[in-house]
Amino acid sequence: MCDKSFALTKPCANCPFRNDGQAIDLMPGRREQIIQDLLSGEAGTFHCHKTVYRSDNRNHDDEGNYRPVDVCHCPGAAAVTWKVGGRDMTMVQIAKRLRMIGIDHYDEALVLTIEPGDLDLNLIDNRY
Repeated sequence: MCDKSFALTKPCANCPFRNDGQAIDLMPGRREQIIQDLLSGEAGTFHCHKTVYRSDNRNHDDEGNYRPVDVCHCPGAAAVTWKVGGRDMTMVQIAKRLRMIGIDHYDEALVLTIEPGDLDLNLIDNRY
């Protein structure tokens, strides 16, 4: 049984971690910061931007504050975290241990995402 927050297994069409030239641009160093935060435990997960910013605004309250009720973990970030650090981000580790998802849950994402050499690894603390 897969929790709804793990519904995505492949990066979305313009995931910032895609390897096919379709990725949205982020500020310089932002992808590296996301991966470092995931590897260090500073962040337990990174949510897919398409599920955070849904067209019906369901993840924001009436004042526009972020109140997630229907978000998915980003398969792109999950795959790249594995590639760079050799381990899963915290929420993926928990889901696998609880058998909410299989050990191969993000395998499809691995081939669709950037490689460690595509990141400026000097920006990532190598202790992780």
